[in-house]
Amino acid sequence: MTTYSKLLAWAAAACAAIALSGCMAVHSVVSPMMQSAMQNSVEANATPESMGISTSAYRGKSCTELAALAQQFAKSQNDPGTEPFTRKTFGWHIDAINQVRSEQGCIAGGGTPKVGASGEVPMFGFCWYAEPGGTGTFYASPVFPYVDWYVDRGDHETKEFVAYLKSRYSPAAAAGYCQAEDTRARADAAREKLWGQMFGNLSSRRVAVAWTPVSKPPPRKPVTKTAVATQPSMQPAMPLAPSSGANANPGTGAAKTMGLQLVSVDEASAKKLGLKSVQGALVSDVAKNGTAAKAGLRQFDVIAEIAGQETRTPEEAQAILEAMRPGFNAPLRVWRARKMLDLTLEVAPAQ
Repeated sequence: MTTYSKLLAWAAAACAAIALSGCMAVHSVVSPMMQSAMQNSVEANATPESMGISTSAYRGKSCTELAALAQQFAKSQNDPGTEPFTRKTFGWHIDAINQVRSEQGCIAGGGTPKVGASGEVPMFGFCWYAEPGGTGTFYASPVFPYVDWYVDRGDHETKEFVAYLKSRYSPAAAAGYCQAEDTRARADAAREKLWGQMFGNLSSRRVAVAWTPVSKPPPRKPVTKTAVATQPSMQPAMPLAPSSGANANPGTGAAKTMGLQLVSVDEASAKKLGLKSVQGALVSDVAKNGTAAKAGLRQFDVIAEIAGQETRTPEEAQAILEAMRPGFNAPLRVWRARKMLDLTLEVAPAQ
């Protein structure tokens, strides 16, 4: 190559580098602007329904519990460090709680109570089952009225639904889940939302299962002080081996391959962690080299949301994770040190 040719090549390379650096500089400015605009759009169009906030989550709680929850939300809402949009969502929670309090006569001057002091009302819901891997089949039942949701929060119906699927469809191993709302309209909306999310996103095929519960749940057992005291609360670090505790999830499926063990949140745990409600998937242990550890998850974190879907129990978190394709970076909302954090968890392949 002649000296002249070398000079031309060097000049071309220099121009390309300058042009590329210019593009990168523009991108570094435009990208945050686009992200900010998208975030502003989401917040501007958010509603209590789109955020999963309704009276359903507060049914079945006593007047004392509801008053404490409303007070906690109000305290956080009035905190100067709370972001405006978060303050707005806290207000929606307070509205939902106060509606329940009014309906069951907890608020003086609230009129004639529409429901009993327990807050229990007829519940409507549906069951669903998503095969793991992100490309499997998503099964969903029609919306049905629960005989008594408050017996076990749908555990009886979940077992019956999964047994029916195995007898008719032989689905890949995964976790089933039944959820409930306090009106049929809300249950219909929740089912349609999940049905739409699963199509072309987490699953490649959807099956509407013609099933509704045929057996009754076990009789309701009254909760006594002794029974509450013996429920598992926050424990020291737990091994990743399966636990025999009543509220423990053995960490099978997606959670196990990510080096993550989850347990239920009870009243004692919620109080110690400063949670506003007794729900979420409590992290009892994290393996050092798992994707959960790489995501920054720690013991005693509470996973409140995965990829925009609320996680009220370890089983629900498990089902959501198993429905996602391996390698997917799932955004998490995690409660830690009395505030909510945003993390990203890479979904590990099943083993």
